[in-house]
Amino acid sequence: MASNWTVCGLCNYRNINKASVVWCSECDEGLCGECREHHGASKSTRNHDTMSITEYQKLPTNVLEITQTCQKHKEHYQTFCKKHDCPCCRRCVIETHNDCNDLTAIEDIVKNVKSSNAWLEVEQILVQMLKNVQRIRNDRTENLKCLQDQRVEIERDINQTRKMINDHLDKIHDKTIKELYANEENESKRIKLLLCEIEDIEKGISDLQGNQNNIRQHASELQTFLALKHIEKEVSDKAECIQSVLKNEDMKIKTLALEVNKDVKNIDRADCFGSVSVESKSFKVVIDSYKNKQAQMMVPIVISKCIDDIVLSNKMEINLKSSGDVRGCAILPNGQMMFCDNFNQKFIGLNSNGTHDFEIALNTTAFDMAYIEGEHTIAVTTGYSGKSIHIIDVNRTRKRSIKTSANPYGIALKKNTLVYCKEGKGIMEVQLNGESEKTLVCLDMPSFSYVAVYGDNTYYTNKDNHSVTCYDILGNLKWTFKNTKNLRYPQGIAVDNNGNVYVASMDTNSVVIITLDGKRCKTILSSRDGLSKPRAMHFEPTSNKLLVANQTKFAFLFDVS
Repeated sequence: MASNWTVCGLCNYRNINKASVVWCSECDEGLCGECREHHGASKSTRNHDTMSITEYQKLPTNVLEITQTCQKHKEHYQTFCKKHDCPCCRRCVIETHNDCNDLTAIEDIVKNVKSSNAWLEVEQILVQMLKNVQRIRNDRTENLKCLQDQRVEIERDINQTRKMINDHLDKIHDKTIKELYANEENESKRIKLLLCEIEDIEKGISDLQGNQNNIRQHASELQTFLALKHIEKEVSDKAECIQSVLKNEDMKIKTLALEVNKDVKNIDRADCFGSVSVESKSFKVVIDSYKNKQAQMMVPIVISKCIDDIVLSNKMEINLKSSGDVRGCAILPNGQMMFCDNFNQKFIGLNSNGTHDFEIALNTTAFDMAYIEGEHTIAVTTGYSGKSIHIIDVNRTRKRSIKTSANPYGIALKKNTLVYCKEGKGIMEVQLNGESEKTLVCLDMPSFSYVAVYGDNTYYTNKDNHSVTCYDILGNLKWTFKNTKNLRYPQGIAVDNNGNVYVASMDTNSVVIITLDGKRCKTILSSRDGLSKPRAMHFEPTSNKLLVANQTKFAFLFDVS
């Protein structure tokens, strides 16, 4: 932590308690009015820049806590170690950083830092971030109002639907009641007509009975005999009338019944008026993309090295002792090297000195690989003979497989997700557990394409048109590089810590570096360096090493500086 800025450092050293009025960043202490005059007159400190304590207090707390002296050795920082990303005093260099090659004087590092491109770029990023946040806030506010409007509209629709249902139920209720009364009246009328007929028959029979009694009492035997034939005929006629009545359709027992319409009957089974759902659509906010400059934020004046200044050194030639077809490779932070032997369907591991360590049979072709540091595993794509991504433990066991709907080729790690080239579909992103696959860039992806990720940028190689293409985080095209003189049949691709793109040019037997903006290129390795049909490539960021593998037999490891 920086010295106590509230008291004068010189007076405090003499056990005198005086409030400081200015702060000297180079001395890392406050000064009272009297000491400020001595400080300004002294030859060793007269050129030091000071500021009032009032202004110094405006600095963020984390800046106030920064000390400009080594807390371990109590000496001023003199150099900056780029390898370990930390400032060093004289004794730090001797004790800890004696073997570090990339040491720079602190004076050179901090010179003109406030006017450097990196500082200005951070300012621009903050402006973009603020605009993006404001756009996101406005979008959410608009969505909130939209939800309220939709709620009012849906509630109105529910009430209108309820009224429509009520009106319709009233209508069909009245219709059914009218039908009920009409049916009852019709059937009653038919039964009443039949009753009239029956009453006539009943009266005729009663008359016959009365006539028969009169004949029995008053007629002679001859009269009775002759009248009997007539009575028998009338009785027969009445019997036929009764049979006719019994056969009449109106003799059937008529009842009224109601069969409730199933749609109406089931209305009480509805447990809700309707389903209210929440639909999610892709947000429409268009945000400005910005580059990931975390390294530059830590050391603001470090400027991306020009491709003309990049040097590959300490070449190690590695004999893979295989007549197979090497398509993918990776170098781990501990120096282990991994290779995909596509033809022999195996995964090869080498020690950091290039000696053979282990092999794992895959039972499928092995195209490209990506190291998952958090799991200490390797993701291996199957290429043209399968639709899987194998997750292999570096401890030599296959842990799991992720299924894909099309052939996966080039693969890279992007934070906690895998980015890979899916043939005919585009550049895809999938979670490490195989879930939530989504399309980053939709295109007719050719086979044998490789992919790399750097910050918010995604790159892929296209052997069909001899190009390298860069997209931003939203899948927008940033640039496409084509130069068939230097780059033909591009395969493996890697990006260094400065954003320079390395591409294996198979038909020219070379490795080409492309600038961050995709405007220039340089051939950095060729057949003179042992390249013959180079296929695979990987850059290890912590050690600044580049691994390049020919399609057969040999691979080469370089230090990048």
